[in-house]
Amino acid sequence: MEMWELVRRLIAGANGGCQSFTPSLIGDLYHRDLVVAKQEIGLTYQEVLDFADCLSEQMQEEGLIRQAGVRGRGPAILGAMERTELGEELYDALRGHNVVSFFEGMHAEVDAAEIRRLLHQLNS
Repeated sequence: MEMWELVRRLIAGANGGCQSFTPSLIGDLYHRDLVVAKQEIGLTYQEVLDFADCLSEQMQEEGLIRQAGVRGRGPAILGAMERTELGEELYDALRGHNVVSFFEGMHAEVDAAEIRRLLHQLNS
């Protein structure tokens, strides 16, 4: 299991209020994909769900995602999250070729300063 692939999936789920943000559901889908692909997971099913919740909290604390505000006159969606500017930049980068592997190889943590440094390194 790759932490940064789970981060990529979590940050993709923070899509600006189109749906509720449910980290454990994202973790569940990632776990299922790993099982189908017969990849080594290294964690129990419950540990993957807990890890997804923990990562989403870290992402909020580090300013990558935040609660989505109500847009226009439409109904508010409880639990909706959106990406911040840094979160959007990270999401764009993680969708690139081998960027998840780059972050994994650098043993990067979910830390805003470290993420900025690695994004700068990628763009250089």
